[in-house]
Amino acid sequence: MFSSSNNPNKILVVDDDARQITLLHKVLRTQGKIYFEQDGRKAFERVIEICPDVILLDIDMPGTNGYQVLDRLQHDDRTHQIPVIFITSFDSFEDQLRGLNSGAVDFIAKPLRPELVAARVKTHIQLRTHQRELAEISQHARITLDSTGDSVITTDIDGCITYMNPAAELITGVSFSEANGQEIESVMPLRIGERDFTHINPIRLAIKEKRTVGMALNCQLKQKNGNWISVEDSASPLLSESGEVKGAVIVFSDINESHAMALRMSYALQHDQLTNLPNRFLLLDRLKMEITQCQSSNNIIGLVLVDIDNFKYINEEYGFQFGDSLLQKIAKRIHNQLTNNETLSRHNADEFMLLVPNIQDPNELSSLAMRIQEEINQYAELHTELHNFSITMGVSIYPNDADNAQQLMLNADAAMHRAKKDRSYEGICFYSDSLESKFLSRNHVYVQLKNAIANNKVVALYQPIVRSDTHQIEAVEVLMRIEDQQGDILTPDKFIDIAEETRLIIPLGEQLIDIALKQLHQWKSAGFNLRICLNISPLQFLDPNFVPYLLKKIHDHSLLPSSVELEVTESLMLQSLDKVTRDMTHLRQLGITISIDDFGTGYSCLSYLKDLPVDVLKIDRSFIAQLEKKDSDELLVTTIANLANNMGLSSVAEGIETERQSKRLQELGVPFLQGYYFSPPVPHSEIEKKLLL
Repeated sequence: MFSSSNNPNKILVVDDDARQITLLHKVLRTQGKIYFEQDGRKAFERVIEICPDVILLDIDMPGTNGYQVLDRLQHDDRTHQIPVIFITSFDSFEDQLRGLNSGAVDFIAKPLRPELVAARVKTHIQLRTHQRELAEISQHARITLDSTGDSVITTDIDGCITYMNPAAELITGVSFSEANGQEIESVMPLRIGERDFTHINPIRLAIKEKRTVGMALNCQLKQKNGNWISVEDSASPLLSESGEVKGAVIVFSDINESHAMALRMSYALQHDQLTNLPNRFLLLDRLKMEITQCQSSNNIIGLVLVDIDNFKYINEEYGFQFGDSLLQKIAKRIHNQLTNNETLSRHNADEFMLLVPNIQDPNELSSLAMRIQEEINQYAELHTELHNFSITMGVSIYPNDADNAQQLMLNADAAMHRAKKDRSYEGICFYSDSLESKFLSRNHVYVQLKNAIANNKVVALYQPIVRSDTHQIEAVEVLMRIEDQQGDILTPDKFIDIAEETRLIIPLGEQLIDIALKQLHQWKSAGFNLRICLNISPLQFLDPNFVPYLLKKIHDHSLLPSSVELEVTESLMLQSLDKVTRDMTHLRQLGITISIDDFGTGYSCLSYLKDLPVDVLKIDRSFIAQLEKKDSDELLVTTIANLANNMGLSSVAEGIETERQSKRLQELGVPFLQGYYFSPPVPHSEIEKKLLL
């Protein structure tokens, strides 16, 4: 594909010792053409003259020594990439380190060993050859991309632009110098049709799903001058040799008017003109395709029928124009709750149908239905003129409820009408009785969580963290509980999963942070010198409002950041690592400490411990529970404690239940302990009693 050169390798030896020159000529003559220079002052001119593939350079030469020659080579654009190997009798560690730090690629000590010299020179010639080949390929690829008529944009893994070819600059109206480092959406805003929602850039899906993603039909791009043009093509992830996503490339082009008209006609036949959503026929085609794909996997498909209650009367009271506008707004609000490859369609005049593929657990469907219902309820609260405005949803699942697309749609319709007739379903009904029972149970918990947020029913309990040697309280971990409408306390195992799935964990977590920091201020005012440890969900940590909210509450309660510790789980390290690192670094610079909760049970990659600003490792209770039974777990506890100590981190053992565990962990070098042996989670008043003992 690319040209290659058969010219012999050129090796330049710079040495004032004739005996070394003779020896090196004999050793290296089979590797290429050998050139010599005995005067260090003339070495640079000699390099420019012959342009060698590798240079063997003596350090100790009269006039100009090897370091001076190398320095000049390093500062000249024509020579700075040529590999230089030092040959010298100065072979101490300091000499070798100085040589490598100066820019040499290798260091060979005298007296020279011929086989070693030949092997090292051969290695560096091969590396130099590969470097040139890569440079040539890169240059040819750049010329090809710059010359093609298709527009090409590449991004990093965060979707920030790293390259644009001239065609892309022309079609977008944005130069690469303007776009470099900007998010892809700032350069190529997309939409579907002329009135549709903003369309997600295929770059994002290609990175997220590690696959090639095509643009939707009738896709339009907004140019810098404000004009919208029809475009088509696709995006693909850029992968490393190990398969890791490093970024993405999108290739697109402006399509001509006749082609665009054909696409628009095809689009119009498959989409609702009012909302620009897929119509019933397109949804049915996609549903049949998903069912075919599901037959070769264990995944399930969900179908959610959304009906606007009493829509006929809304049209009669407010008019069709108002009704049309309402449908568009409802469609947009439902669309905002979608995150993956769902298809939202307008099914009938007052109905939408949602196709949810690749479901692992039916609970995902119930969480999505509750989020949609909550979104529409919020809209109704903003528009009180719509008296008792609501929606009703029916849910069916393939293959549980039907084995074909038509029957699945009919079953969703049947479930919807069942929910309309029986208000005990609270607007959402599953076709399957067993799934409906599970949903009602989950929905009950969801209602309790909403009530807790609205009525400040989040309860904070505190569990001491003590020094292993004195059992003196060093800090307290705050733990969330929920008071339900009957006054009973819900424990995390009853509500955390639902809170995470519905994102209610964010407002719940904010209430807990406020309660805990207010209590910490009261303890500080009473003279108790404590730190407080806050469990932070990955969802909450990644929320853009988390860091500002936390810092505001620390300020509002007149606390020092150093009195606050954040506990995060290892799963957080798998999500948006760059953002996590930035936020952790910022928080730590302010004095907040960071601990990794349940260490050893999840990702457990030492690389993030090295790269992230972590202060504490919390050893998971599962290792502690077996401490008295299995030597292997004792070894693991010891390893984690030693790892923390060697990395300058602290460690806390969780789940201490016996005196024997406490004593053994102290012997193993774990400085801090936590568990029921010292105290269960208790109200703040019980902590104060313990502090006064």
